[in-house]
Amino acid sequence: MRRKSIFFRMFTVTMALFAVSFIITGTLLFSFMGRYLSSRYEDELDNIAHQVIDTTLYVGTNRQVPAEVYQRNIYAIAQSTGTEIFVIDAEGDLILTTVEGFTDSIRQIFTKEILSGESATYRGTLGGTYKTDMLTVAKPITYMEKVAGGVLVSIPTPEITRMRLEIIRIFIYNVLIVGLIAAVCIYLYSKRITKPLSQLNEAAKIIAGGDFTHRVQIDADDELAELGETFNHMAESIDQLENMRSSFIANVSHDLRTPMTTITGFVEGIIDGTIPEEKQKWYLSIVLDESKRLSRIVTDLLDLSKLEQGSFKIEPREFDINELIRLTIIKAEKRITEKNIRLTVGFLTEHIMVLADRDAISRVLTNLFDNAIKFTQENGFIDVQAGNKDGKAYISIQNSGMGIEKKELLHIFDRFYKTDKSRSLDKNGAGLGLYIVKSILQAHGENICAESVPGEYTKFSFTLKKSEEKKPDKKQAEENV
Repeated sequence: MRRKSIFFRMFTVTMALFAVSFIITGTLLFSFMGRYLSSRYEDELDNIAHQVIDTTLYVGTNRQVPAEVYQRNIYAIAQSTGTEIFVIDAEGDLILTTVEGFTDSIRQIFTKEILSGESATYRGTLGGTYKTDMLTVAKPITYMEKVAGGVLVSIPTPEITRMRLEIIRIFIYNVLIVGLIAAVCIYLYSKRITKPLSQLNEAAKIIAGGDFTHRVQIDADDELAELGETFNHMAESIDQLENMRSSFIANVSHDLRTPMTTITGFVEGIIDGTIPEEKQKWYLSIVLDESKRLSRIVTDLLDLSKLEQGSFKIEPREFDINELIRLTIIKAEKRITEKNIRLTVGFLTEHIMVLADRDAISRVLTNLFDNAIKFTQENGFIDVQAGNKDGKAYISIQNSGMGIEKKELLHIFDRFYKTDKSRSLDKNGAGLGLYIVKSILQAHGENICAESVPGEYTKFSFTLKKSEEKKPDKKQAEENV
């Protein structure tokens, strides 16, 4: 099923609204114009009736004016105004009419009001007096406070309808002209709005096809431009993620193949006797180290899977973070000594009790220490500090070395990201350590930040929720060891 484009819908709906609005406007205009014209004609007929009344009273009070002059004046008024005129006496009998061939009397129902001194307005044939519908205004003739007769002035209602239709015709012409201009403007504006959406749609198809380098260029300064920037940012993130994924597959393949090759080679050498018996113990220690390396990689991958699936759970309990830092340093003592690293440790107080998952935080410290030792040059330094900050426990680990460029700092906590692309220093990692660290701390409701000066140092710092400070008893200290 072919889908209708947004442009088609926008153009159609806008033009439909435009048409409906003008239809409603035209209908209201037709109705209002009918009322206005009727009211205007009533006023005109009222004025004409007063002229006839004034002429009639003048002739009636001046016996020197011949009847023929009076009749000509009435006919002149009727012809000049396009009206029909009736003049009746006090009994309702017809005195004069401009209607050709009319000799009957006007029905009493139409003369009763004016003969009682009231004005009236009628619409219709006036009881068969006319062959077409007429608008009639009836006025009484009063002389010396008595009703002396009446005047009825009529005009055809088709004239009113003609005027209404003429105005509507002019209105329709204007609507057609304005509608044509509006259609062009709406078409251009709809195109302008939907063009960026079409560009985004095409770009999305290209990216879905595997070209993650494609970007959109939207020439606008509104929300569509902001949407384009967001889309490009998303495409950039996808591109980086794809690059990291490819790099991760390559790195993991290398990291898994290297120890497995080493293990297989040395074990085969021991079995077939290629490796002398006196050297087997030394080579078995290498096999053990490589096995541990494989275990760390698999553990990272399993932890990543748990974090991705949201199944990673923490179990907070109280423990001394200072003690955990000491244990972490002891585990890394051999590596620190081998590189002749100068280690400084500063604790604000002897004990800093925190409420967190001890095993998870141990993983955090281990990963951070591994990174610090890995990237610290020989005879360099590592500085560890633990204290308080904003009511929380604050831990920082700083090391000398090559540092991290500013643009790299934005991505070091991303999955599979490795700043050491050459793998000259980071030979064992898969780019998951810092991602796992950040995820663990976020699960605790905390965060970690990194700062670095290239060629000088790199520093990682994070906070933990403090618990009631108390010195751990001897049994707990033995459990921690």
